[in-house]
Parts: sequence; C-alpha cells; structure tokens
Amino acid sequence: MTRCPVSAEAGIKSTVCGPESFTPDHQPLVGPDPSLNGLWHCCGFNSMGMMLGGGVGAELATWMVEGSASKDMFGMDVARFHPDCTSSPDWVLHSTHESYAKTYAIAFPHDEHLAGRKQRRSPLYHHLLEAGCVFQGRHGFERPGYFSHQGPAEPKEYDFSGAYHEQGEVTGLGLEGVPRHPEDPFRDAVEGECTFSWRESFAAVQQEARAARTGAAVFDQSYFGKFLLTGRDAVQAAEWLATAPIGDREIGSVVYTALCNARGGVQADLTITRDSDDRFYIASGGSTATQDKRWINTVIEDQGFAAELEDVSDDYAILSIQGPYSRTLLQMMAATQADTTTIDDLKFSHATDLGITIDGSTHQVRCMRLTFVGELGFELHAHKSIAGNLYSTLMAAGEELSERDPEVVVRNAGYHCIDSLSAEKGYRHWHADLSNADTPMEAGIGFVATKKLKSGPNFLGRDALLQQKAEGLQRKLVCLTVEAQNLETGDWMEPLNGNETIWKDGECVGLVRSTAYGPTLNKTIAYGYVDLSPDQGVRKVTNKWLSTGSWQIGSVGEKIDATLHLKAPFDPQNLRVKGEYENVVPDVNVHVELGRADKREERGSV
Repeated sequence: MTRCPVSAEAGIKSTVCGPESFTPDHQPLVGPDPSLNGLWHCCGFNSMGMMLGGGVGAELATWMVEGSASKDMFGMDVARFHPDCTSSPDWVLHSTHESYAKTYAIAFPHDEHLAGRKQRRSPLYHHLLEAGCVFQGRHGFERPGYFSHQGPAEPKEYDFSGAYHEQGEVTGLGLEGVPRHPEDPFRDAVEGECTFSWRESFAAVQQEARAARTGAAVFDQSYFGKFLLTGRDAVQAAEWLATAPIGDREIGSVVYTALCNARGGVQADLTITRDSDDRFYIASGGSTATQDKRWINTVIEDQGFAAELEDVSDDYAILSIQGPYSRTLLQMMAATQADTTTIDDLKFSHATDLGITIDGSTHQVRCMRLTFVGELGFELHAHKSIAGNLYSTLMAAGEELSERDPEVVVRNAGYHCIDSLSAEKGYRHWHADLSNADTPMEAGIGFVATKKLKSGPNFLGRDALLQQKAEGLQRKLVCLTVEAQNLETGDWMEPLNGNETIWKDGECVGLVRSTAYGPTLNKTIAYGYVDLSPDQGVRKVTNKWLSTGSWQIGSVGEKIDATLHLKAPFDPQNLRVKGEYENVVPDVNVHVELGRADKREERGSV
C-alpha cells in the first residue's frame, strides 16, 4: 500500500480464483530449451509474474539478442533441471508439491529436498549407502554429502510430509491416502542440517577432511557431466569454445578451461582431455551438465562446425582418490609393474589408460592426475559395468594400507568435505564464485586465458577480455577469512552462510557469494566480489589497492574483522598438489570437535 497508495482505498470489487503455474523449485522457467535450439521458455512464475516479469523480460531479450543474459540467471534457467527429471510425471508432481508447501518455510542454507529423490543414481549408490552415506540431491542425482556412523539413511518415497496421512482420495493428485513414514533416518539427518549455526554433520565432515589432508579420501564424483567431442572440426570447435589452448595439446593432456560468452562472462568451467587428433573428453560440473551441453551444442550449431557432442554421463563412474597416500593406494591396485611406473610418472593435468586387476581380471580405466581439494590426487573414470568392483578393490586396498600403517586413514568422503577443502585452496565453484556475468580475470582465474590473449587462435569472448585487460578491472573476487573460534575464550563463532556485506576501510564494497569452514585453517572462509566506486579515488582494482586498509564482514548486525588473502589460504605454493610433502609446514591440523556437547554426540557422529 505504501508503494501504491490508491490500493488502500480502492476496495474489492470481485475475487477471481483460477489456476496458476508452479514449478519444482518455486522459480520461473526461463531461457532456451536444452534439446531444441530456437525454442525459448518464459513461464512458471509461481504467482510472482507481476513482480518478476519486467526484470526477467529484459534479461530474456538480452539473452536472445546477445546469446547470454547479462546477469546470472541459472537459478531460473530451464536447464537447471535434468531431462530425466522433467520427463518424469512423478518427479514433477512430488517436487512441485513440496516446493509449494514450503513457500513460507525458513530457507536454511543446507536444507535438502525430500521429494523427487533417486531419479538418477551412481553405479556406486548401494555401496555408498551401506557405508553410511547421507546423500545430496543435485540435478536429480544422488551425490554423497557426507558419511555418518549411524548406518544407511536412504531417501524414501515422498510421503507429502504426512499431510494426507489420514485422508482417503487426495483431490487433484489422483492419489489415495498417503501414510507418513513412521521412521525416516534420511529426514532426521536433513533436519539436523536445517540451521544457520554449525550443522550436525560438522564433526563427520572434519574426519573426512583429515583423511584427505593426512591419508587418502575417496570421493564418488560420478554425477559429473561427461561428453565426447568428435568430428572433422572437433579441434576448431574446442579452440573457439575454450579460453585455454587446445589444438597444440599433446594426446593425453588435460586442461582446465573456461567457456566464455561474447561479453567475456564464464558460461562454464570444465576440463578437456585430448584423446586423439579429433576426439576430446569433456568433464563438467554435475549440476550444470545440461546447461553446459546446451551451450556447447548451440555454439557448434551457430558456427557451423562439423562436430558432434555425445553425452556419456550415465555410462561412466568417477572415483577420485585424494591425499598424501593416494599414489600409494593406486599403485597397490595396479595390474602390472608397468602400470605402477605409469602412476609414478603421471604428470599433473595428464591422463592415461591404466590396467587394474579386479576379481582376477585386468580392466582398463582412464586415470587422470587432478585434484579439487589441493592434494596429490587421481581420478579414475571407469565404465559403469566395473565401477562397483573397482570401488570394492579400492576400499580393500585402503584397508590393507591402514593395516600396514595405522596412522594412515583411508575413508569415504562427500561434497561437504570437497566444499571445505576447495575453499581453503581457492578453487572456484560455478554459480557460486563465478557465472556468466563474471569474467575469468574478475574471478581470479585469468590464467585460463593468458596464453591465447597474448597470441594464438581466436576464441569466443576474446575481444571483450582484451578490452577489459586494457581498461583494468572494476570489480574482483576476493578471499577473506575470519576466526572460527574466539581466540580468548575458545568459544565457537557463528558460521557465515552467504550474502553478508563486505567492508573495506569502513565502506561497503560488496557481498559475500560463497562461504565454507576451513578445517585445516580453523577459519571461516568467504569469497565475494568487491566493486569500485567513484569515491574510492582509484581507477581500477589492483592487488596494491586490495592490500591496503582494513577488511570486515558484516553479519547479523555486527562487523567482524577479516583477513584478505591474495593467494590461496592453504598451500599457496602448490607443493602438496605436486606431491611434495617433505617440506610442507606447518603440519596439517584438522579441527574436529566443536568444543561443546550437542546433538552430534546424541547421533553418535565422530
């Protein structure tokens, strides 16, 4: 009424009740269709059309004309849903019901959906479930969140939160009475995460982090998108798409690269492995796989490249082994001495075919020397038909290694652990730390384009990045840390959860985009973009300007002193990634206990 005063006196002439469109996550459906180039969506506004219509319409027009929206629209992008989900009537019905029912519920930062689960599963799903995995639902996929000692906590069929427990026919849903599950360990685990304070999984995740930093941690990353780019123009297509050089790469090399739009914004970040002269293996983030596939196909079609992109995401599993003892563990699984030598000699960002003995037979798997947690690490990409046996072989080798040396811990780990360790190492997450509205230089990953900006083949977005480089940055992603515990009392401070304000010398200069607890540092880590203003007296963002003055993070009405990091807070020299552990100081000290009794002890977490 304050915004539109006449509404206070207008009165009510009539009330109209009619159907309204709602979506599985209560966000609109906007953008180009993932499977049909030229078909656009702008619907499903969940009774918020008048509020969102103007802004969405402007961004959609920009998207159509320029090939990409000017703002991060992934939260509304129709490609945020996997086709296996949207083609399932049950998934759509159950997910939309839960989303609508939670319209006014508190939006906790680590909440999980109970509806629409198990639509897509890893070949290792049942192995992980038996190991105590508590799953996260991402892009319709059950990926490991963390591992509990309370036994299996499998997501159950959606029971509509007991709303229709004693009801006969459920009008409009075509269902008979839906009984509430009397016991639901997964729901109990989710409720333990619904807090703005430290989650119940805190201690369990720190145990996983300790394994990664001091022994070896095993991550199932099978939910990644996996694609094969082939054809006569495969090299030209990859070269035009990627900011990093592709054509001069040797066979077997792996490159981390960004894919940019015409404005230089990062549409995707992924790895490309050169398998042969005209064949490339692409691995992208699981939550963005449908969007990444659409982007690559659209560019190929628009440019007229004679190339094809084949989606093999569901055909392969990915087991990532990370930590100081990852190489030792992998060598124990090698089929021959030659394979052992290959593992020892495998360079960082290179891939090879590796023979591993499984049930007495030798199977070839793709082995990549990569990490996303800042340790010596390897990824095993194996066909789904052998994935389960490969996992069993790996865990058996881990038990043997721990028997040899009880100080070496080998254990399963999930994405909560990855989030913590990658934040310590300064690795970026698409849609959190970078997006289509952020350039590589602004996001602090300018190295992905350095060589091709100096010379070499042209690529999509190059002109915009050259212009930005010449003019200087007006905004940049920064890393700040704050103490997780009060240094005087030892009491735990409340964690950060995102969207906090960033202050430099008493002036608000930006907002926090992502946060994580750094278990090795015992600090809370925050990433966010800072913007220049005319009042700051500088022409562009430089490390010198960033390094001067004081930093604070505004949270819940208070300003907390923060420390700026121009390099990764953990192992900024990359010694551990290179496998150089002898000269690493100080010793890794992963903090596990919160220092107070709470529900973690009641649930038996370690």
